[in-house]
Amino acid sequence: MHSLDTAQLNFSNESLLLLNMALAIIMFGVALGISLDDFKELAKNPKAVLLGVFSQFILLPLLTFVLVLLIKPEPSIALGMILVAACPGGNISNFMTHLAKGNSALSVSLTAIASISAIVMTPFNFQFYASHYAPTAELLKTINLNPSDLLEILIIILGMPLVLGMWLRNKKKDFAIKLSNILKPISIIVFIIFILIALVKNSEAFKNYIHYVFALGITHNLMA
Repeated sequence: MHSLDTAQLNFSNESLLLLNMALAIIMFGVALGISLDDFKELAKNPKAVLLGVFSQFILLPLLTFVLVLLIKPEPSIALGMILVAACPGGNISNFMTHLAKGNSALSVSLTAIASISAIVMTPFNFQFYASHYAPTAELLKTINLNPSDLLEILIIILGMPLVLGMWLRNKKKDFAIKLSNILKPISIIVFIIFILIALVKNSEAFKNYIHYVFALGITHNLMA
């Protein structure tokens, strides 16, 4: 199990830049579908919205931390679990809610509120819980995580696309809707291609270490 932390992934700075660009485009596409009216759902149905935000940014990170304390996985795995729990939901949740004939308006409102909240809550939850579990706290020191740098990245790939997308939606709604319909499938396809390329380049590491995290990953997702 300890050999997992010695694994080397083929992931360059150029790949990271491309990933951030893909995430920014995806976020911009999400924002094109968000209007100020979506936030009015908070006034209409405050309990449901507040429960959704509470579950996403308070309950899930806390339950993940408890799961880490109980299972005591490798520090790198624990850190990954905390990071996943700290991230907000996205536009895929809106799509799945629509397919399930759920409350799409509520889902869109949650996405809008979560996207804005994540600029602060994601780095806060990640730093807070990782620093309160001794093994991950030590790992944080070795990777030299700077909360201000993390916040800066989130503003670039999350905050700026969100503001620009909502601004364009407010100014030119019809154009924004058309652009959103084009960008969403393209950005998702690009993101999937990126993941597939990363898997191919790291196929050996994937085969050697997937059994360490598969069951835990499934458990964590079911809990979420």
